[in-house]
Amino acid sequence: MAKENIHRAMGSLAYAIAVADGTIQKKEKEVILQLATKEFQLSDTDSEWINAMFTQLESQHIGMNEAYDYAIDTLEANRHDYDFDDATKTRCISFMKKIADAFGETDYKETSVIERFSSDITRF
Repeated sequence: MAKENIHRAMGSLAYAIAVADGTIQKKEKEVILQLATKEFQLSDTDSEWINAMFTQLESQHIGMNEAYDYAIDTLEANRHDYDFDDATKTRCISFMKKIADAFGETDYKETSVIERFSSDITRF
């Protein structure tokens, strides 16, 4: 998987978590980028892929399920080109949980997205 594809998928997953509770706050987007940079040890260029994907989905008012499906499709389509190993899967789940926890109590919709991802990535 080209490196930017996994970052676009993570941006899409981040967006799905952020939009799950209905609204995306400006501060939430900033925190998501900080979390992504720390969790995946990203360079500024890598972080920009996540930001660009998130911004694109937000500007198009894409729904949670559509953003989630895009991320899973991207990860699955590129699974042979990128080592999506157990450590990477764990980091992705950790990243999603940190996003959900960043602004108060985790909503049941956020939890359902994380649980769905945990289940879906077992096929990679």
